[in-house]
This record gives sequence, structure tokens and C-alpha cells, in this order.
Amino acid sequence: MKKIISLIIILVTFTSCTTDVKFNNPGFQAYRDGILFRALDIKAYKSTSTGAISFVATAQDEQLNLNIESGNLGTYYLGTSNTSINATYSSTFNSVSLLYKTNIIFGPVAKMYPYVNSGGSGYVSDWTMVNGVNVCSNSHPTTNSGSGIGLRLCVTTNASGAVTSVKVASPGNGYKAGDIITIVGGDGNAEIIVLNVEGSNGEINITENTGDTVSGNFKFNAINSNGNPLGGELINFQYGTIYKVPLIAVP
Repeated sequence: MKKIISLIIILVTFTSCTTDVKFNNPGFQAYRDGILFRALDIKAYKSTSTGAISFVATAQDEQLNLNIESGNLGTYYLGTSNTSINATYSSTFNSVSLLYKTNIIFGPVAKMYPYVNSGGSGYVSDWTMVNGVNVCSNSHPTTNSGSGIGLRLCVTTNASGAVTSVKVASPGNGYKAGDIITIVGGDGNAEIIVLNVEGSNGEINITENTGDTVSGNFKFNAINSNGNPLGGELINFQYGTIYKVPLIAVP
């Protein structure tokens, strides 16, 4: 009798788990300023002409849109000069409408492009091994053609002194996506481009695309775009999850 009761409990447990998985497939959720946003409805529209994907996630009185230029696996950065990759959040509570977008704005640098525009020569790496950890022991000042000031970069160089990669050591302020930055030092010819800034940045990672469904994760900051003083200046999404959302073909 005890064995039969145990078997029934196991079967009920597995049935509950299966139901839960089905309920969460597809799934789309994130933490908006620390509060859970879970989509009641999620659509992923794929353009048959360009391959671009647009996610439209709606909850009660809220909508989140994520747009990327293709469904290829990889990372798509937000807040850059490529405006086809963007995120938009809108809400209406008690007749108060708010709108946030990953627009190009001026601010402290969040991330530089992963490739170097020009490596120059004669530069010295800023990295030193300390207790088995690679530490930035120095940083290079920079100049640019825009209005930003104060950005400093830790550089990695090859044997000839050409800059091969950089990391932001001090973000400065007043920069925008697409700014061309010259790294001081060496022959003065090393250049790299600002990817995005802290107030409007983030990324969408596509980790699986079966052709029928798409999965991934995301995080971003977006700015108040309709100027409503009842909303904060920025909105933050973290720990975003996209799980097996069916692709819907559109022109």
C-alpha cells in the first residue's frame, strides 16, 4: 500500500512539473527596476525580406519591444549608431503614459567597439600580472572630435606596439555612440570607436534559433523619451529571458 501511495505522489509531482514547463513555453520575462516584468503575450516577428526579428512582449498596461537585425546567434548591442537594433518600453498607469527608448545620447562611455579602428605603433600595454590576476596598472588618456572629456583606456598591444584591444578605465562624460577616439601615446595614431554610453546601452543575446523558435537573454538601460516628469530619467532591465518564442513570418 505504501508503495502505491509513493508511486501516486511521484506521478502527481511529474505531472505538475510537466504542466509548469508547458505553461512557461514560450516565456519572456525580466526585472524592470527590480520589479518582475512577465509577458502575458509574446510575439516574435521575423521579416522574410531582411531576416530582422522584432519581439513584442505585453503585460497589463505595459509593452516591451526588442528589435534586432537578424536571428543569427550572437550579441546585439543597444544604444549604438546602428539604430535598427533597439529597445522600447511603454506603459500607461492611471492615464499616465511613459515611453523609454535606447536612443543615442551623450554621457559616460559604457563600452568601446570590440575591434580597433587603427592600431598605431609604439604603444605600451597597460596590463600587469599581480598575484596571478591581470591588472590595469596604467591607463591612456584620449582625445576625440566630439565634446566628450575624461575617457581613459587600458590598452593591450602586440609585439610591435600596435593597440589590439582596450577596456574602459575611466568613462569620462559627454561622449556619444560613434565618437572616434584617438589614444594618446605611441605614434598617436591608434583609434577606436565608442559603442554606447551608460544612460542608453545594453545587449540582446540570441543563444538558440531552431528556425521555428528563438531563445536568448537581454539587459539594457533606456531613457525617458516623451519627457514625462512623472517617470524617472532612466529605466533599467536586467536578467531578461527569451525562451522558445515561436517565429512569425512577416513581409
